[in-house]
Amino acid sequence: MPHIHLEYSDNVENFQPKPLLLALNQALVEGAYVGAANDLKSRAICQHDYVIGLGDVSQAYVHAKVSLLTGRSLELQQQIAQVILHTLEQHIPAQSQVSVQICVEILEMQKATYAKKIV
Repeated sequence: MPHIHLEYSDNVENFQPKPLLLALNQALVEGAYVGAANDLKSRAICQHDYVIGLGDVSQAYVHAKVSLLTGRSLELQQQIAQVILHTLEQHIPAQSQVSVQICVEILEMQKATYAKKIV
């Protein structure tokens, strides 16, 4: 069921989000962190309006928010964060003009209030 929201600054060089989203999904499936691959939903948004620090243009970022239903242990959440971080590191191209800050944030969604229907 995880939802992955990937945000990245528009100054990340040669960045193609779609192959990265697929790699993130594959990493979660291969690690058996999801029940079914079709439960994964990943999307990416390029941020054009952002400020890092006090406007340092030599900095860029890629930030992954991973939303999980409640019930997973802290240890399991940490494992998922590390898998996502490792996958991001592998798929972000080398940069010549900027340093990229890679971040992973695990969020919990309440099972009692999450609704889903396949139509």
